[in-house]
Amino acid sequence: MNRLLLAGWIFFILLSVCTESFSGMVVSQTVAFHFQPHPDLSQFLVMDFTELTVPEAFIQKIGHAFSFFVLTYLLWKQRGSIRSAAAGSFAFAFFTEVLQLFFSRNGCIRDVLIDAVGIGLFYGLYVLAKRRKQEMYEKY
Repeated sequence: MNRLLLAGWIFFILLSVCTESFSGMVVSQTVAFHFQPHPDLSQFLVMDFTELTVPEAFIQKIGHAFSFFVLTYLLWKQRGSIRSAAAGSFAFAFFTEVLQLFFSRNGCIRDVLIDAVGIGLFYGLYVLAKRRKQEMYEKY
């Protein structure tokens, strides 16, 4: 069951990043792809955070973090190693942002960092929960 959930979540992320418009996918339920074989790879290095002042963009970036929080959880359940899950999620975040450049989307390092917030949040909660469990075990 975990494999199926993981595969489905990865598929959802890939569909979301490759479709021409995430908003179009959500609002009008249309999925369209526009492959660009020679993207401007320098766009990957853009670190413009002013876009986050737009509420819709900010909500979408929360979705980025949430997606990778969930992915990290699912990878952890599958692999059993939090470090492996976090590393796999981070590698996938990097991959998906580069992939977006080939589908006329704005893939950039800023979004990898936003994805890393979700990964780090799960990792941090995992460490806290593990520490709390260990403290409870030592207490009794």
